[in-house]
Amino acid sequence: MEFSRRSLLATGTGLLPAIAAAGAAAPAAVPDRARFRFAGTYLDAAFTHPLSDIAATAGEAYLAARARDPQAVGPAHNARRAAVAAFARLVNVDAADIAVVPSTMDGENLVNLALRTGPGAGVVTDAGHYDASLAIYGELAKRGAPVAVARPREGGRIDLADIKAAIGRETRLLAVSLVSGSTGFTYDLAELCAIAHAHGALVYADIIQAAGAMPVDLRASGVDFACCGTYKWLMGDFGAAFLYVRPDRRDRLHRVEVGWRQIRARQGHALPFEPPGPAIGDYALGEDTAALFEVSTPAWGALAIAAASIEAILATGVERIALQRAPLIARLRDALAGWDAIPLTPPRGAGPILAYAVKDAARRFDAPLKAAGVTISTYDDRIRVSPSVYNTPADIDRLVAVLLNA
Repeated sequence: MEFSRRSLLATGTGLLPAIAAAGAAAPAAVPDRARFRFAGTYLDAAFTHPLSDIAATAGEAYLAARARDPQAVGPAHNARRAAVAAFARLVNVDAADIAVVPSTMDGENLVNLALRTGPGAGVVTDAGHYDASLAIYGELAKRGAPVAVARPREGGRIDLADIKAAIGRETRLLAVSLVSGSTGFTYDLAELCAIAHAHGALVYADIIQAAGAMPVDLRASGVDFACCGTYKWLMGDFGAAFLYVRPDRRDRLHRVEVGWRQIRARQGHALPFEPPGPAIGDYALGEDTAALFEVSTPAWGALAIAAASIEAILATGVERIALQRAPLIARLRDALAGWDAIPLTPPRGAGPILAYAVKDAARRFDAPLKAAGVTISTYDDRIRVSPSVYNTPADIDRLVAVLLNA
């Protein structure tokens, strides 16, 4: 059996020289407004983070290389390895335990499929988990899976006692957002995993509202699975996500898709000069995390941007980013202390989000926010504010003036 060209190239050999040069990142000053080109006051990184000049330059280099040479980017020349290695350092895991998937939602669906959650293999989650994720478990429940959903208590907090009580004999998976995108509630992931593991359940964590915004140590937490898209706090673009699988959990997973990214060796038997054998050919599939979950060509452009943006985060330091943001959130919380709204984010949380329940929020605030050049997330009855490295106290004051006078 011989290795095919595609199987030899499947892992890639790193960045194109131009992309690698674009991805070089020096430590940034914090706050860091000079590296971002957007106009106005942007306080909505939890929706999508603006691209820095470093990330944009990497994207431009990728497109320029593709324009000059159609095959400049391909299985042997792409940013996958660099992007995965940078993310692995960011969350303290081995790069070999990460697969690239199209999105965080894809990652969560794949974990459920690979674990065969369903009747007799249930899920515990909470109402602050991503709304589309909750739909996954609503559909599983319709098919007979035992599904339990913990409700937030006063102040948006999920009580771990409620999680513990919800885990039953048939619970296979506990699926949560490390930082809730709707309330900003932040779990102690290690404590959560200890509870789940003590009751025989595995843990999936959606970390898209955490990685890059706050220190995340997946290895120390003991989490079994985690996934993170690149377009929020990783400061990248849409189309790529990193799926982590704890290596001693891989043997519990079933392969649910097959594609060329999984093939490690192949020999055909149907074309001229090939040896005799079955027409379907002989092949071998890999068993590592990438070979379980990567199917076909990933979004190499998004990975080129992510490689540069995550290196910039590492150079700046996630701790510095979190320390810069904390007084901004405290300033906003203090300024809105007497406001006629219901705080959804528990105090003293480590996450990057502050959320409030406000009746008719979008109707009340959309027009005045637009007039003031201020961007946050508004919903029918809720607002969400998420400052990042480019924000200053003046940005918070500008938002407060709009909210209190609308």
